[in-house]
Amino acid sequence: MSSPVEGVMKPDALALWYFRLNGVFSIGNFVLHPVLRGSACTDADVVGVRFPFRAEFPSGDGGDDAWFERQRTKACAVLAEVKTSVCAINGPWSDKASGNINKVLKDLGLYDAGEVQTAADELYKNGFYDGPTLQCSLFCVGNAQSPEVTNRYPRVPQRTWSEIIAWIHRRFDEYKRRKSDHNQWDDAGQMIWCHFEGNNALAGFESAIRRQFQLPQG
Repeated sequence: MSSPVEGVMKPDALALWYFRLNGVFSIGNFVLHPVLRGSACTDADVVGVRFPFRAEFPSGDGGDDAWFERQRTKACAVLAEVKTSVCAINGPWSDKASGNINKVLKDLGLYDAGEVQTAADELYKNGFYDGPTLQCSLFCVGNAQSPEVTNRYPRVPQRTWSEIIAWIHRRFDEYKRRKSDHNQWDDAGQMIWCHFEGNNALAGFESAIRRQFQLPQG
């Protein structure tokens, strides 16, 4: 097997680890296929669900990203867009006429048939739906936050790569004993940990991670 720091990986793999470390059961590159033959309707870079009673850490709450920590009343699903430049929500997710959000909610089984339209309408309008049993939110990852997304969808979280990398570094630093046995992790996780061990300072870690996952430097 090659060294875990050889080669490069796609940015989506780093985003998946950010969600995984926040307790989100995730699927990368979720493709929405048409009902009949034809090209895929669209895809989501990451979809996932986080459950409300997560308690990985001995000290209780506080280990995860603050946005996830606030979603404690019920399970929370995310539909995430991952960019190497400015955060953005692609047209298929913002164009109500396409009906793609409706189809994704049905495909994933997030809501029953009677609730799908209500959930989709709220997601198109606000990027966030707080249902009786399940919240659902669009989620943006990119190199910089987008004023356009902020103005149109103020409830949609935006995370920059610098924020994600700093959060992962802090998580590994605070819980390195708990995370030291990680032979079962995939290649992306092994790469991230290897760079953490080789870079005690955040600046060096961020530079290495950006190279490894094909992200802009600086």
